[in-house]
Amino acid sequence: MKKTLVLLALMFTAFILHAQKLHIDGKISDSEKKAIENATVYLLKEKDSSIINYTATNKEGKFSLKIDDVKEPSILKIDADKLSSYSKKFEKIDQPLSLGDIQLEKQSIVNNIDEVKITASPVKIKKDTIEFSAAAIKVRPDSKIEELLKQIPGVEISNDGKITVNGKEVDQIMINGKPFFDKDGKIALQNLPADIIKNIQFTTTKTKEEELSGKAAQSQNTTINFNIDEKKNKGLLTRLTVGYGSDKRYEASGLASYFKGDTKVSILASSNNINSQGFSRDEVFDSMGNGRNAWMMQGGSVSTIGNVTYYNQGGGTRGIQRSTTIGLNYSDKMGKNADLDSFSLMHSDSNTESRSKVSRSTLLPNYTLQTNSESNGENESKQYSFDTSVKIKLDSMTSVYFSPRFTKNSSFSFNNSQSSTLKNGSLLNESNSYSSNDSENNSFNPYIYFSRKFKKKGRVLSANMNSSISESKRDNLSQSQNTFYDENGITKDNRDQLAKNKNQNSSFNFSAGYSEPISDSSSVNFKIKYEARSARDLRNVNDFDNTTGDYTKFNQLLSNNMKQRINQISPELSYQINKNKLNFWASVNLDISDMKVNSIYNGQQYDLQKNFVLPEYNLNLYYQLGEGKTLSIYNYSNFNIPTAEQLTPYKDESNPLITYQGNPNLKNTWINNLYLYFNNYNKVKNLSYYFNIGFTYRNNDIINFSTYDNAGKQVVTYNNVSGNKSINAGGGFSKNLKWKNNKLTINPTFNMNYNYNNGFVDGQSFTSSSYNLNPGLNLVYEIKDKMTIKPSYRLGYSFSNYTNYNLKSVNTANQSLKLELTNYMLKGGFVFGNDFEYNTNSNIAPGFKKDFYFWNTSLGYSFYKKQFTAKVKIYDVLNQNQSVRRTITDSYFEDREDLILKRYIMFSISMKLNKFAGKKL
Repeated sequence: MKKTLVLLALMFTAFILHAQKLHIDGKISDSEKKAIENATVYLLKEKDSSIINYTATNKEGKFSLKIDDVKEPSILKIDADKLSSYSKKFEKIDQPLSLGDIQLEKQSIVNNIDEVKITASPVKIKKDTIEFSAAAIKVRPDSKIEELLKQIPGVEISNDGKITVNGKEVDQIMINGKPFFDKDGKIALQNLPADIIKNIQFTTTKTKEEELSGKAAQSQNTTINFNIDEKKNKGLLTRLTVGYGSDKRYEASGLASYFKGDTKVSILASSNNINSQGFSRDEVFDSMGNGRNAWMMQGGSVSTIGNVTYYNQGGGTRGIQRSTTIGLNYSDKMGKNADLDSFSLMHSDSNTESRSKVSRSTLLPNYTLQTNSESNGENESKQYSFDTSVKIKLDSMTSVYFSPRFTKNSSFSFNNSQSSTLKNGSLLNESNSYSSNDSENNSFNPYIYFSRKFKKKGRVLSANMNSSISESKRDNLSQSQNTFYDENGITKDNRDQLAKNKNQNSSFNFSAGYSEPISDSSSVNFKIKYEARSARDLRNVNDFDNTTGDYTKFNQLLSNNMKQRINQISPELSYQINKNKLNFWASVNLDISDMKVNSIYNGQQYDLQKNFVLPEYNLNLYYQLGEGKTLSIYNYSNFNIPTAEQLTPYKDESNPLITYQGNPNLKNTWINNLYLYFNNYNKVKNLSYYFNIGFTYRNNDIINFSTYDNAGKQVVTYNNVSGNKSINAGGGFSKNLKWKNNKLTINPTFNMNYNYNNGFVDGQSFTSSSYNLNPGLNLVYEIKDKMTIKPSYRLGYSFSNYTNYNLKSVNTANQSLKLELTNYMLKGGFVFGNDFEYNTNSNIAPGFKKDFYFWNTSLGYSFYKKQFTAKVKIYDVLNQNQSVRRTITDSYFEDREDLILKRYIMFSISMKLNKFAGKKL
């Protein structure tokens, strides 16, 4: 095994260090001898047009294309917008070449298009945007656009559906530059066919202000935009799937989209009780069980959130969910100067049954508290939402963007639970409770942005207004029997109460900014921001009165009324450099805040007023080292002020097991973050790799200061500590090897996280140091149109060391081994899919299963020109699926098992009908 790992490491090192020996140099200009920037230069093999290498011209129109010896005929091509292509053939290339000046002529008008063969450039690079031609990405017929992404090096889609490009998270997916129902793009990925796409663009995500003002993007995330082929941007796309199976499992979904130029109308509907998160796909293997995303979520995974590490066996949606969704999306061009980005109406209705078992060990200086609990419940919710966005161009220099959103939610849930807490095997307290919540939430969020450009390039005046108005009402019925055991005997705290909660929140944000260019590539910006936030929280609690037989006995101790208001004004000064290979921006701002809080708890008035003057800064550097090589460095620092609940010194005893009390002497938390990111993308060698490292330091961090009495009841207040810090690092490597009809992808990944925390528990200080190591390896072997094999391995290892606890360390390891097999038979008419998985956890509490096997299988048949697909699928063949996870924090570790969907068999049929420009597909 060690020899194999060493061999793989040597292979990866050789791939990375290998450099091209030769180069082809030249300079590109137009007929007026003006240099052409960002022209695409690429060398192709003559026999199959496969790419040998590519590059782009710089500001002076110069290029240097690096290559190895080419011993067969090849063709050099140069493409630039609105100019004729250039091509030159070489029989072989065994020495450096200098082509000198090359002039590209203006494109001539071609009357007989049938006589001309047009070849699109397979890849284009323009600063931080990379564009791939969909025609150069080979996917099987009937693939969705998600399959296009999977074939692009550096793109990863995780088990929970999160997409990253060379380690950077994708937060927007657009179709023709506009949202398709939602900006996260899940509906588009899972429903739109790949064969209508012309190209795919990857670029840094821009805010609406950056987009309309023309400023450089400052985000750390990526946006993917799919552009539809103009020939197929006129027509009708339909999908319909229905299925029924054992245990009354069912699924049904439909999508209809009409495209015509800028006009796009889509209607969708879905209903199922198999925890499906999306809408149906025609691919048999991808449609099994919960749909691919939800199905894969049943597998093991490791993730870190803050200083909490989750080790999942199984998982996915907690409980068993029945859901129904219906939606309408419309976008269009409204005249010459108005653009309707999106008009969406959505309604969803869901019911979730849940059940859980938890074992928690709370770490204290001299002993450990062991709490065991079980609960079961049900939640039913309904949501209505309206979302629209419009861009209006008042003139060539002035733009307005308007985007209101309205949502309405209602839900009802109930939960039964029981718990017991022990110290050294002796019972300290136990609780049995029933609770129900009946709630309604409404929110309205309008957003307006105004941008005015001037004749001088880079001079921009902008303003935006963003507000939020929300109200929620919740009736909470709580019935509990709580018993405490100590040396004084037995104490009971039984409750039967109805709490009526009303929360009203509003915020108003306004900002105005002005940008003045200093040079062609630099500018200085001034912005002033104003924010006003107000909130009112009202809680009226009534105990059950045996005399009246109703909840009429007012409980003053648990009732409260809080009003809070925060006004903040923030002047900001920033400087930006935007060059061909370098982006740099720096900003400094001052947050001047005024907080006022008026509250009543247990009949006592609490008034609080705080004023803050807090500085912040932000430094960002983006540098392009070469074609496909980028380096990013971010450093930012800010203050967080405590919440009104943390500052107000009242006692909240609504939870019989935990009492909370605020601390008016809390200081503001200072946070400093440093992040470095590097990636190298080489399309020629089908190779990419990246790594990132981040560091966070917190001063005056707000932590829970908790104490426990002899019966295990907890009292929590808040305090400040300094020195908490975390380091996270990760990297990935991807290499594609192709020969004949075979393709092998090697993709090792690694992530690690270190957290150092100090705080107080049971009145004494403690420190904890936790390490999380998560290596993984993905392999994909594909025989074109016959078979795909995807083995993968994940290891999650965690160890935590403690001081001033009775327990010095906690270790755990989780392993997940998966194998996905897809067989295409009879020219793809039959598709046979299998997914095998094994998960194991080294340390888990007694009563929780440490390992399990998971297997899904399906068989599908396409007929009638592949417009219909019949499927049979078995989810969890071995009936072993489970959801067990371990959570490790700086003060406790916990094992949890949840109700999860188990074995069923389902029969389904799918139908599609595509008609573009009068032609059925």
